[in-house]
Amino acid sequence: MQTLGMMLETTARWFPDKPFIIFEGKTTTYAEFNRRAARLAALLSSLGVRKGTPVGLYVHSTPDVAVGYHACQKIGAIAVPISAAYKSSEFERLGQSTRMPVLVCLAETLGVVDAVRGSLPDLNHILVIGNEAPEWATALEAELPKWPDVFEPVPVDPEDVAAIFFTSGTTGLPKGAMQTHRAIYHAIRDTHSHQKLRWQQERFMCVVPMFNNFGATVMLNGCLYAAGTLILIKKWDAAEVLSLMTEHRATFFAGTPTMFAYLLDSHDPERHRLDDLKLCMAGGAPLPPELLTRFEATFGVPLVNGYGASELCGICTTEAPTGPRKMGSVGTAIGSATISILDDDGNPVPAGSLGEICVSGDLVGAGYWQDPEATAAAFTPEGWRSGDIGRLDEDGFLFVVDRKKDVIITGGSNIFPAEVEAVLASHPAVSLASVIGVPDETKGELAVACITLRPESEVSEHMLMAFCKERLSSYKVPRRVQFFDSFPLGPTGKILKKGLLELVTSSPSRQN
Repeated sequence: MQTLGMMLETTARWFPDKPFIIFEGKTTTYAEFNRRAARLAALLSSLGVRKGTPVGLYVHSTPDVAVGYHACQKIGAIAVPISAAYKSSEFERLGQSTRMPVLVCLAETLGVVDAVRGSLPDLNHILVIGNEAPEWATALEAELPKWPDVFEPVPVDPEDVAAIFFTSGTTGLPKGAMQTHRAIYHAIRDTHSHQKLRWQQERFMCVVPMFNNFGATVMLNGCLYAAGTLILIKKWDAAEVLSLMTEHRATFFAGTPTMFAYLLDSHDPERHRLDDLKLCMAGGAPLPPELLTRFEATFGVPLVNGYGASELCGICTTEAPTGPRKMGSVGTAIGSATISILDDDGNPVPAGSLGEICVSGDLVGAGYWQDPEATAAAFTPEGWRSGDIGRLDEDGFLFVVDRKKDVIITGGSNIFPAEVEAVLASHPAVSLASVIGVPDETKGELAVACITLRPESEVSEHMLMAFCKERLSSYKVPRRVQFFDSFPLGPTGKILKKGLLELVTSSPSRQN
C-alpha cells in the first residue's frame, strides 16, 4: 500500500501538468502543488517538526490547507485541520489538547491566536498566510521562496498517524480521532472500487470543508488517489456550485443532504448543464427518501447514501451506483469493513434487531488522541463502537435509526451540546441549560437551547443568542431558546433530553 507522501510524489511524477486543484479561477497542477508542499515541509522541518509532531492548520477551505496537510505527510508529521470559524476558547482547547508546536493560520485569525497564545506554551512558531505578520509570527509567503522545491519524504509506517480530526466522544466534547496512513488508504481504495470511480478521469466537486474528514480525507485524498482534479469552493453557495460544476464538467459530487436540497432549489436547466456528472453521494446526516427521489428525477444522476465517521477515515457502507437498493438504508458494508449490531453487553443481535453499530476492518483509525479511556471504550476487539443505533436486515443492508451520542447534526455540521451548554451555563442569569436537536426538513436538525433561570433573574432569547455568538462559531449558536420552569429529570437527576424534545415540539415557547 502507499502512504500519503508516496501517493503525492508518485502522482506528481506521472502527471506533472495535470490540474490538481481549481480554485477561484486559478489552476494548480500536481507538480506545482508538490513543489509548494515541499517548500513548506522544509520550513516545518527547520522549525523542529518531526515524525509524529502535530501541526495546526487554522485555515479556510482553500488550497492552503491542502498544501499544509500534505507538507505534514512529507515529514511524517500529523496534520490537525481546524475550522477557521473557531473562536478563542475553541482554538485554545485544541491547542492545549494537541500541544502543537507549530501553527499555520490566516491573518484574520491572528486575533484569536494572540488572545490565547499565552496559555499555549508549546506553540512556538506561528506561520501566517500572506506577506505580512506581527513580530511574534512569520509571514509564510515571504518565507517559502527561501526553501527548495524538492523534499524527500520521510519514510513512515502504515500505522503512523497522518491526521487528527476532532469529533464527538462519549462526553459530547470534541475528541481527536487519529487517522493512520493504512486506514486512510484502505477507506479510499474501498470506496473508489465500490463506486467505480475511474483513474485519471474524475473531476471532484468539493463543497465540504477541508478542515473535516469529509473534505480532507474523502474528497482531497480521494481525488489524489484517483489522479483526478478537485474543483474547490471556499464557502457554500448553491448557485456558484452549480456554475462551477457546469464550467469544469464535474463528474463526482459529495455533500450533506441539505446541500442536495439547496442544489434542487437553485438549479436552472438553461444555465446549469451537468451532462458529465456521473455520481453523487450523500453523507453526514440522514438522507430523506423524498429528497433522493426528487434529486435523481431532476438531474438523472444516481444519488447514493453512505455511512461513515472520522474514526473510520471515510465511509464503511454505501449504496452501489447500480443494482439493488432499499430506500432508507445506507447500503451494505464495502471493502474490508464488517458491520455488526451489538446489544448493551457487546453481543451480536439477530438480523432486524436494533442495537449499537460496530465497525471493524482496515479502515478503522488508531483511537483518540491522548485519551486512553475513551479509546478503550470505543475501539474494542470487536471493532469501533459508534454509539449509533441501527439494524441490519437479512440482506446486510444497514439502517441507521438513532444516535446514542447527543451530537446534533445540522446541515452536515456537528454541534456538541455539552460545549454549547457550558457557554449558556456561564451566563449569570442561567440556572440550567440543555441543548437538543429538533428535526428540520432542510437542515436535518436544529439546535434548540432549553433554559431554566436563576431566581429573580431575567434574560431574553435575543440576549442569550447574542451571548453565544460572541463565544461560539455561528453554526453552533442555537436557532431557538425556550424557557422552562423546570426540566424533566431521570431517577439519578439527569436531564431527560427525550422528554425535553417532546415538550419543545408539542408546546410553544415561553419567551422572556
